[in-house]
Amino acid sequence: MSMKLNWQNWRFSIFTKLLAMFFLVMVPVYALAMHMNDVGSGIVRNEISSSLQSQIHFYNNSLNKEIDRMIRLQREYVNDDGLVSLGVIAENLDYYERSSIMRQFQQKLNLMKSSGIYVTKASAYIPPIQRIVSTDELSDELPASVIDRLKRSRDRTGTSPLEYEDGRLFLREFYPSLPVSQQRDPIFVLETEVSVIQLQQFLQQISGFEQGGAAIVSSKWMIAGDTDQQVMKPIAQNVWEWVKSEQGNHNGIQTVRLNKQNYITAYEYAPETDTVLLVYVPEFEILGSLKKYKGFLMLMSLVTAILIVLVSLWVYQVIHKPLAKMVRAFRMVESGNLSISLYHRSRDEFSYMYKQFNEMTTKLRLLIYEVYEQKLQTQQAELNQLQSQINPHFLYNSLYLLYRMTKAQDYDNSLKFTKYLGDYFRYITKKTGDDVPLEQEWHHVRMYMEIQNIRFSNRLKVTISDLPEGLRSLMVPRLILQPLVENAYQHGLENTVTEGLLSVSIEADEKGMRIVTEDNGAGMSEEQFAAWRSRLASDKMNAEVSGIINVHRRLQLKFGADSGISLSPGSRGGLKVTMNIHFAEDKDKEEEHYAALNASR
Repeated sequence: MSMKLNWQNWRFSIFTKLLAMFFLVMVPVYALAMHMNDVGSGIVRNEISSSLQSQIHFYNNSLNKEIDRMIRLQREYVNDDGLVSLGVIAENLDYYERSSIMRQFQQKLNLMKSSGIYVTKASAYIPPIQRIVSTDELSDELPASVIDRLKRSRDRTGTSPLEYEDGRLFLREFYPSLPVSQQRDPIFVLETEVSVIQLQQFLQQISGFEQGGAAIVSSKWMIAGDTDQQVMKPIAQNVWEWVKSEQGNHNGIQTVRLNKQNYITAYEYAPETDTVLLVYVPEFEILGSLKKYKGFLMLMSLVTAILIVLVSLWVYQVIHKPLAKMVRAFRMVESGNLSISLYHRSRDEFSYMYKQFNEMTTKLRLLIYEVYEQKLQTQQAELNQLQSQINPHFLYNSLYLLYRMTKAQDYDNSLKFTKYLGDYFRYITKKTGDDVPLEQEWHHVRMYMEIQNIRFSNRLKVTISDLPEGLRSLMVPRLILQPLVENAYQHGLENTVTEGLLSVSIEADEKGMRIVTEDNGAGMSEEQFAAWRSRLASDKMNAEVSGIINVHRRLQLKFGADSGISLSPGSRGGLKVTMNIHFAEDKDKEEEHYAALNASR
C-alpha cells in the first residue's frame, strides 16, 4: 500500500513543517554566503587571469625562441659548401668524395637534432642526385612523389615558416629560396621535423588545472595538449577569429561560453610563426574551491550553532516524541502483545505510519492463525493419507497377488513386486518433515504405478515422463501425487477391461510447473465437474476431506492462491487432473529452478 496524501494532508506533513522552518532561518545565512562568494570569486578570478596571462607570455616567448633558433640554424646550413657541391657539381664528384660529403653533412644534421628540444628528425632532399640525407639514413633514394610534394609546399608557403602535413609539423628551407620556374626542381631542400609529441607534452605543462587545456593554433591547423577536441576546437576557433579581427588584441584574457559553461582563456599571438598559443580553464574549477574569510566563517558558525539548537528543540517535539511512542509499541509487539493500537492527532506521515502499524498487528494476528491452521491441516492430511493408503483392502489385494505369483512360481515378478511393495510402505510410513524433494515424490508414484500395473496385468497401458533435472530438488508437500494417480485407478479405470490408458506428464516454464494426470476411463458428467469446481473454490474446512481437495489446499498454503488442482475432460474421453505449482512466491527459487531446467534441456 502506497502513501497517498492530498493537498490538505501535505500542508500538515513533517516535510512541509521542516521546509518552512529551514527556509525562514536560512535566508539571512544564504544572503551572507552569496555576498561572500561574489567577493571571493572576483578576487580569485582576477588573480588567476593575471597568472594565466603571465604564464602564457613566458611559454610563448620560450617556444618562439626555440623555433627561431631552429630556423636560423637551418638557414646557416643552406650555405654549407658540401651541400652546395652535392646539389650543383655532384656529377664531377667520384663516389668516395660524394659519400664523404654526405657523411659530414649527416653529422651536422645530427648536431641540429641533438641541440633542439623539439627536433625529431632533420633531412636534406637533393633532387639533382635523387638522394635524401637525414639523421636516420645516410643516403636514401628520393622518390619523384616526394619532390612533387616539396614543390607544392614551396608554392603555398605563406607567412608562417611552419608546415603541417598529415599530423606532422615541418620547418623547410629551399635553395634557391625563390623558384626560377614552377616546373623546375629546387637544388636542395632542408627540412626539420618538429616533434608534435614534444609539443603536446609542452602544452600539457602549461595548464595547471585538471580540466584545463592548452593549444597552438594556426589558420589551418591546431596542436592541442589534450584529446578533448569537443571543448578545445570551438575555443581555439573563437580565439583565432578574435585575434584576426580588427578590434582584436594580440594577447589578453577572454571568456568563452560553451555548453552552458564559461571558460577563462588566456592567449598570445606570435607574428613570426603566425600562430596563437592559448590556455583555457573552466571557470567552475577556479571558483569552486574558494576559501572563506575567517570573519565570515566565524559569523556563519555562530549563526549555524544557534539555528541547530532551535531546530533541534522543534524537531524533538515534532519527530522524536512520535518516534519514541512507536518504538515503545514495537517493543510491546516483541513481547507478544498484538492488541496494541496507536493514534496520532496530527495529519502528517506519523498518522499514516500509525495506521499501517495497526494494520500490521491485525495481519500478524491473522497470519499466526493461518500458520496454526496450516500446521493442523498438514498433520490431518498426512494422517488421512496414511489411513487411506494403508487399509485392509489394499493390503489384502497386495498380499493375495504376491501369494498367487509365488504359487505360480513366478519368482522374478515376485521379487520385483516385493521390492516395489517394500519401497511403497517404507515411504508412506517413515517420519519426515512436511516437505520432501519432488524427486522422492516422483519415485514413490512410479513405485505405486508399478504395483498397480502388476495388479491390472495387461488391461492398462501406463506412461510416466522423466522428471527434468532442474526440478528434482524442488521441495513439495509430502504425498501430493499419489492421490491423483490413485483416483484414476479407483474411479476411472477400475472397470476397464482392455486398452486402458493412464499418463503422468510434467511441464515447466519461468512461472511454474504443471503435473498432468490423464486417463481414458469413465470421466465425469457436467454436474460432477460443476460440483468439484465449487468444492475446489471453497475455503471452508470440513471434517471429511477427499484426497484431491486435501492436495489442492496444501498446494495453495505452500505456493499461494495461484497454485492448486484443476479438473477438465480428458482428450481421450476420461478425466484430466492438472496440478499447478506457481513459483512467484519465492522469486529466487523460481529463477534457480527455471535456470536449472533450461540447462537440463
